Amino acid sequence: MFERELIELSKSGARYLVVGAVALGLHGYPHATFDLDFLPDFEEENLDKILKALSMLGYTPKVPADPNDLKDPQKREVWYKEENMVVFSFVDLKNPVNVIDLMIYSPIDFEKSFERRNKVYIKGIEIPVASVEDLLALKKAAARDKDANDILIIEKILKEQK
Repeated sequence: MFERELIELSKSGARYLVVGAVALGLHGYPHATFDLDFLPDFEEENLDKILKALSMLGYTPKVPADPNDLKDPQKREVWYKEENMVVFSFVDLKNPVNVIDLMIYSPIDFEKSFERRNKVYIKGIEIPVASVEDLLALKKAAARDKDANDILIIEKILKEQK
């Protein structure tokens, strides 16, 4: 699932990390999901690459908002702090079950996390996946009830890796 999207995002030259359930699956722990979560590098040029790739793939904002506002750090901060928004969602109009959630803030240091990333290859294309440690940090930062089981799985993965 989301193979086409992951390949096109990587081919765009954008810097991002796959996080969430898809990342767990790419680490070898398949997890049912209908959305692809990723953490982008928030540089304006990078966000341009991501928005262009998503548009080319047929994805459009799930809510009536201009996706170019993602490039404005102050707008993202207002969304996060005042509207409790964590992700900007895009939906595939041809297959509305498919949703891509682009995180609008980073509770972890993107540069350090990008250095620690795992590299998974799909059809010869490198897909950057957040490390298990960073996935755990993200899940704990989210502090949602629905993440409790994922946290247990990630902690198990870390124990197995030792």
